Amino acid sequence: MKKMQGLVCKYCGGNQFDKTEKGYECTYCHAVYELEPVAEKNKRPLNKMRVGLMALIAVPVLILSGSFLAGYAHIDELLTQNPLTEELSASSNSDYSTDQLSNPEQNVRIAELSLNQADLDQAAASVKEFGGKNTKKLEKRVKDAQAEHDSLKQKRLKVAPKADMLIENPDTEFGVVTYYREASLFLAYGPDFTQYSVSDILRIWGQPDKIITNAEQIKENMLLNQDEKGNPLNYEAKVLQNQWTQGQLTWREVRAFLAINQDSASGSYSKEFVYEKQGKPNVYFTAGHVGYVTPIVRYLSFTRLPEKYPHTGLGKYPEDFPKNYGSDGFYHEK
Repeated sequence: MKKMQGLVCKYCGGNQFDKTEKGYECTYCHAVYELEPVAEKNKRPLNKMRVGLMALIAVPVLILSGSFLAGYAHIDELLTQNPLTEELSASSNSDYSTDQLSNPEQNVRIAELSLNQADLDQAAASVKEFGGKNTKKLEKRVKDAQAEHDSLKQKRLKVAPKADMLIENPDTEFGVVTYYREASLFLAYGPDFTQYSVSDILRIWGQPDKIITNAEQIKENMLLNQDEKGNPLNYEAKVLQNQWTQGQLTWREVRAFLAINQDSASGSYSKEFVYEKQGKPNVYFTAGHVGYVTPIVRYLSFTRLPEKYPHTGLGKYPEDFPKNYGSDGFYHEK
């Protein structure tokens, strides 16, 4: 155990750390502060979140294995790149830095996972510049992913399949709810429900159990709380655990929602509708419109795809996945 001078845990305020292979782990809350090679420190990691104009400062990595919330991994000084606000074109590689294009296999895999147009454009530019002998094969993969994007986007829901369900905003950039992590690169994509207002939610889900307007209480409700054994304590944490163990969400989707939840908790919300007693999602509002919704798939419809790349395609950290992870991405008792 070490008392780290100048290093204070951003989650619990502690300064006692244990050295691990991945960095320094807080002995109290188990947040991990990753170590990066000196050559990597000057590289700004790329992060994407298809959930509005948010600044992703810290990303939790909560391991769903024996206990639900077994720890956090902190990625320092993350740079948010929001596909909603960027205009990327594959017509000119000058739109990208060399670092962005130098790994075509990674860029193509991310494009295949997310089906996000910005990622597809970057992958195309990367293959053109650095594809080498694999250019034709990689170009075929980008072409197939683009065709899948176009087809799914055309079929995107405009009307909720059930009267008591929300659908992702059809006017936002199309993409799949997913995540990707490799070294200091972390990408999380989630659905946007900002087209719904306070009155819309009242019409769809009726009166909530209670309404909260205290900003600090709202933030506390959003954060994923656990006891000393890692068991979930609050509604948001319990829902994510249940959605995983009941086979409602894949692990990649859970990881995306974990990141989005943490980022959302740092936002400014003026109102929360609590539906916990009714078993419905809690709803958090900004300026009268939905900013975040508890991810209960019975009540939410968003773009999902079967798991294409079990273990592979997850970057260099397949150990992020728990023992009960199945090859289809869902939870299985073992």
